[in-house]
Amino acid sequence: MRYGFILAGGTGTRLRPYTFVLPKPLIPLGAESIIERVLRSFRDAGLDKVVISLGYLGHLVEAVIGDGTKYGVHVEYTREDEPLGTAGALRLIPFDVADEDAVLVVNGDTLTSLDMGELLDWFEERGASAAMVCVEREVKIDYGVVMADQQGNLVGIQEKPSTLNTLSTGINVISGKALRQLPTGRVDMPDFLMNLAAGGERVVCRTVPDLWMDLGRVEDLAAANDLLERGLI
Repeated sequence: MRYGFILAGGTGTRLRPYTFVLPKPLIPLGAESIIERVLRSFRDAGLDKVVISLGYLGHLVEAVIGDGTKYGVHVEYTREDEPLGTAGALRLIPFDVADEDAVLVVNGDTLTSLDMGELLDWFEERGASAAMVCVEREVKIDYGVVMADQQGNLVGIQEKPSTLNTLSTGINVISGKALRQLPTGRVDMPDFLMNLAAGGERVVCRTVPDLWMDLGRVEDLAAANDLLERGLI
C-alpha cells in the first residue's frame, strides 16, 4: 500500500500578516490553496489514503478539505498535543502500515511538478528503507571572496563566486519498516534519515529537474503566483 502524509501544522511566521488569519497550507495560489494542489498530486499518483498533520489553525484546514472526497482521496487528520517534529508526527498515523508499505511525506507549503506516482515506483524498485528528493540550486555570493594562507598573506580573490548545491526538498518516502525505528519524542526528518543511514538502513537520494518551490516566504509566494499568471505552472 501507498499512503500520503502532509505536514500542515506550522505557524507560518515568515508569511505574516497572511497567516494571522489563515494557516500556511490554505494560502491561495491562483484559484486554489497550496494544500489542494498537493492533494491533487496525491490523487494523480493513485494514493487513496492521506493523513494531514494539523497544528496552528488546523480547524480551518479540516473545514476546507473535509474528508477529501472532492479531491479524490480519503483524508484523515492527526493533531499534535506538543510539537513532534517533521518526522515524529508520523507516529500518529491512524492505521497500520506494513513493512513493505510506502508513506510519501510532503510539506503543506510545497509547490512542485514532480510526478509522485513515478517517484513511488522508483522508490519501490530500489528496495530502500527511505528516500529523499533533492534539487540542485546555484548559490551566488555577491561579494569578493578572499583566500589567504595561514600567515595571512593574500593568495587569491574570487569575485562573486557561485556554487552548485544539492538541496533537500522536504519530499521524502518512508517505508513501513523504517517507521518502526522512529524514536519517541520530537524528531526532525533530517535527523531521522541520518540515523537510519548510520544504523545500516539504505536511504537513497534522488535529484530531480522538476519545478520545486518552498512557499514559506512572502517573496516565494509572489514568485509562484507570477509563474502561474504567466502560464508556466
